[in-house]
Parts: sequence; C-alpha cells; structure tokens
Amino acid sequence: MYNNDTLESRVIPAEETHISLDQLPKKRKRISKKKQKEKRKKDKIPLNNQRPLQEVQSDPILRQMIPILSSTSEETSQNRIKIMTYNLLAQSLIRRELFPESGEALKWKNRRPRLLKEILYYEPDVSCFQEMDHNNYIDTFKPEFELAGYETCFAGIGKRHGCCIIWKRSKFTKLSDLTIQFDRFGVPTMTTNWTTHLYWRPQSMYERARQCSILCENLLKFKEEFGFEAILAGDFNSTPNNPTYKLMVGNTSLTVDEILELEGSMRPFGENVTSNDSPSTEDIFKNSLDHSADSIINYDGTGLLNSSSTSVPITQQILSSTNVEQSIQTESASQFQPSLPDLLSYFANLPSCVSLYAQHLNSIDPENTIYSEPKFTNYGLHFKGTLDYIFLFCQNYNNQNNEYCDENAQSKVKVTKLLKMPQEDLLLPHLPNYKFNSDHLCLMVEVVGLVQ
Repeated sequence: MYNNDTLESRVIPAEETHISLDQLPKKRKRISKKKQKEKRKKDKIPLNNQRPLQEVQSDPILRQMIPILSSTSEETSQNRIKIMTYNLLAQSLIRRELFPESGEALKWKNRRPRLLKEILYYEPDVSCFQEMDHNNYIDTFKPEFELAGYETCFAGIGKRHGCCIIWKRSKFTKLSDLTIQFDRFGVPTMTTNWTTHLYWRPQSMYERARQCSILCENLLKFKEEFGFEAILAGDFNSTPNNPTYKLMVGNTSLTVDEILELEGSMRPFGENVTSNDSPSTEDIFKNSLDHSADSIINYDGTGLLNSSSTSVPITQQILSSTNVEQSIQTESASQFQPSLPDLLSYFANLPSCVSLYAQHLNSIDPENTIYSEPKFTNYGLHFKGTLDYIFLFCQNYNNQNNEYCDENAQSKVKVTKLLKMPQEDLLLPHLPNYKFNSDHLCLMVEVVGLVQ
C-alpha cells in the first residue's frame, strides 16, 4: 500500500488484511421499472408530477326508479314495460385528450364489467343503445344479453360502432327490423321501438331536423298502417333549448334568431368541416369520421294505437322521387333537402311528440331539472348538458290522469316511474369515471298500457 504523503510503500501484515464478508458493502439491488410503477401506484405517489390514479371502485353507482306521484296503476308486472336509452361511448371513438381525468376508468377492461352490471341491474324490457362497438357487440354484449334472456339487433353499416336494440324474449317477439342511414335513401314502413343517433356537428341543426322528419314521417306511417304504439329514444345531439328539440315536441313558435340559425345551418350533409369550426367545438361531440348519423328501428308488435294524423308526407319529397333509386349511387342526399318553410310546415302538422322525462321529472326531482328535462345526460370535458331523450308520439295528454292516447285509442299509456338522475358532484370533473361508465347517463322509464 502506498502512503500518499511520502509515496513510500510498506507491507501490511496478513492479519491486518482479513475482512469478514459481513463488513463488505452490500451490492444495491436494482428495482425494475415495473416494480417501481407498482410501488408508486400502491403508495399513490405521482409519477413525473402526474395526478394520482383514481381509486378503483368495484361497482358502479346504481340509481333507483322514482314513482310518479300521480300514478296509481295496479297493472301486473307483465304489463309494466321499462324502456331504456343509453349512449355507451364507443371505445373506438375515445381520444385520451378529451378525457384527461378518467385514467384507468377509460379502459375497456374496466368499463366492460361495470357497463354490463349497470344495464342488467336495471332490467330494461327494451333498451336502445348508441355508440356500441361492433367488436364489443360480438364479443361481449350479444352473448351476455342473450344469456340474460334478451334478443338483440345491431346496425352500424360501414362503421366500427352503431346502434343496438335489445328486448326480453319473455315479453316480445321481433317481427321485423330496418336500418336507416340518413345520408342514403331508404324509407322504413313499420316499427315500434326506434333508436337513433343524430348527426353530431353542433352547427348542423337543419340536418338533425331533417333527420327527425324522416324518422317521424315513417313512424306515423307505421302507426296508421299497423296500429301499434311507438317509442322513439336515443341521442339526438340537441339540447332542450335547441330548435330541433322544440320542433320535435310541437313548439313550432321559433324565434327569429332560431329560424336564422336553422337557415344558416343548411349545408349539404357530409360536407367537410371548415376551418371556421373551432377545435373546442368539434371536441364537444368527439369529432370522428366514424361519427355519422344512423338509426335502427325494430318492429316487435308491442303497440296498440291508431293514428288519425294527416301530416304532410315530407319524406316523399325527400326520398320518394321515381328517379331516386336510379340516382342513389351518384347524387348527394343534399339535393333532396326540403326547403326550410316546408320543413317547418311539416313539423307544425305533426301530432304531439312527448318527452316522457320532461312531463314528470320536475314534479319529482326539481333539483336535477332544467327546461323540464334532466340537467345532464352528457357530462364531458367540453360540454355538459342534455342530449338524450325518450319520446312517445300521441295526440292527446290527460294531465289529470297522466295518460297519453290517440283519438281512436283502445287503451292509454301511463308513465309510472322514472330512473333518478345523479347529483352533479358525483360526475365531476367529467365522465366516465369509476362511478359512471360512459360520458352519457342512461335514461329509463316504466310505462303501463303499451301492451295488452
């Protein structure tokens, strides 16, 4: 060993060189990145200053059905029909930047069991779904629903997601089904349960109103020809103070500003989004090429009533030209748009289209009500409001008896229960989370008198 001061060397006796193994410094074990991540997750330590992951909740929040105070119906359970609508948030449409606080709750492996548990807990007799991924329909929803006693019908032509209707085998038998793509041509002739997902662009109010006219015209043709009641439920991408909603529920007294807004939105269906559309506006409805409108209708013989409506056959103007079938491959749907006066005139001649939540929610849950509808059915990062509805077409509503009927009705439809809406603090900062499994909330009503 060398002495640093004198650079002299000396021999160290052997006994001085003896060092036990215990005295040697122990080699530090390297922890793998995977174990570091697991430890941080366990200790809830943020990684790279990120927010800690949400605490995993094993079960979704399950809401209760609220009885309608004016309802005293003693109908049997067989005659009580529960109807649900639910936008599931297609996994194929998810963009992480739109759900920054959702964390692991956004992954399909976590959403899948919670969605199934939520839907099957409510036991709807008929349920209308939007934004259902086709691969998840095949792998998950179809087998699970069939195991639970449901039949299913899915439609999503040319897209990775679509609409789906399910119904209990013990109560219904499907007689026919038909799919409408609003940017193509096809006129449905019969249905009783409809679900739709209207065009998403916030500025395209005219297009949504046009799509609603196609639905309504053919729904009324069905009622008149087959004498069955009809429910229209789905994601209408329209708020309760929007002209499309007002036209649907028979409020044709639009303001000048609303009419100008409709007129200004009369761009051809399918026209590309322009540079004037801000990214934040596009994000409201998860802009995607897959997000075009579609509708599925299912005729299962559950209805009762005849319609004496003599409404203007507007879809004949749009769709029933003798040359339409020949020109379908080459001409744009925009060439068959009705004028705005024709569209407004059509809605003015419709029988009443009643929102079942709007008729009753304010009387039983006023804190969660705005414009008579739920405050929220969609709670995203950029948009929070109501877009989903359950409509019933009828000509008369007896407020005293809470009954809906047509002039030639042999029986009357009555709402007995509504699914309670959650408090807003459970939805913060946005959906989905571990309490609610989509960015939309499901709606459900219980009615009697729809079937005999």
